[in-house]
Amino acid sequence: MTDVLRPSLYGAQHPLIVVPADPAASRDTEKVVVVGHCCESGDLLSCAPDEPETISERELTMAEVGDFLVVEGSGAYCSSMSTKNYNSFPEAPELLLTEDGELHVIRARQPLVEIWKNEVQLDDKVLS
Repeated sequence: MTDVLRPSLYGAQHPLIVVPADPAASRDTEKVVVVGHCCESGDLLSCAPDEPETISERELTMAEVGDFLVVEGSGAYCSSMSTKNYNSFPEAPELLLTEDGELHVIRARQPLVEIWKNEVQLDDKVLS
């Protein structure tokens, strides 16, 4: 929901792929519901097509701690529509995978301190 808002808004579909930390690992698949980290009812990546409030399962490789979930086809629209710093979550890094298989960081992960840097300390008299 913070980084890929399109499914929450209008049920957009993005391919979801589990990338195992161990590339040699062979795992079964399972049907799962994919949600984000916001603890909000709209934080759903596996909604039904064109139905943002309808839960739908996706068949994915079984995930384990340390694996990555890749949201494909997110592109510039997702980046520009992201709900920046919602619930104090920093912006996620963005990577570009080239045709030759190289990964390039095109936006670094936002340091947590960047979320707070514009906040101003108020005098205690203002708060009483």
